[in-house]
Amino acid sequence: MRPPTSRLLARMASLTLASGMPSQRYYRERARTLLAWSKATKDKAYAAQLRLRAANELEQAEQAREAVADLTSLFSEFHARDMQKED
Repeated sequence: MRPPTSRLLARMASLTLASGMPSQRYYRERARTLLAWSKATKDKAYAAQLRLRAANELEQAEQAREAVADLTSLFSEFHARDMQKED
């Protein structure tokens, strides 16, 4: 297997949110890459480790999605209160 290239690392860096927190897409891309590597290796134990890491990345993607959803609801509440102040 070949190590990740600088191009891949640059792509991963571009998938972080402005706050520096990786986005859901970032974790999904990492999971996809790990799964591809697990399919490419002939070492069954290493493939299993890669699949486990991919599953962890998908869990992180879900947590990132939930964090964004939490922020969205906060912004909605703030906007609603701001609109009430204007009345």
